[in-house]
Amino acid sequence: MNTAEKEKFTVTKRELATQVRLALRPEVKLQQAQVSDVITHTLDAIRNALVKGKTVELRNFGVFKIETRKERIGRNPKDPGVDIRIPARKVVKFRAGKEMKSQLDAPK
Repeated sequence: MNTAEKEKFTVTKRELATQVRLALRPEVKLQQAQVSDVITHTLDAIRNALVKGKTVELRNFGVFKIETRKERIGRNPKDPGVDIRIPARKVVKFRAGKEMKSQLDAPK
């Protein structure tokens, strides 16, 4: 997939802020920059909670949590005959909520 194709399937924070601003009730008068700040602070709060080892549950959306991948042996792509040790590391996992799963599974 080339860059142009990837951009078709990617929503940036700016585009997300525009969608949120347009979805607000007319009496809620927020500038694009204010909506963007709210999104930034929300993402910061999620990241900070995950860094502290907490699970973040957003009802009807999904759950973010930290899991630890075990140490394992891998192959060096430049020299497949050589084994390399891949250390254990923490990764963020996301599990979609019921509502999101049903929307994803619905025919388009």
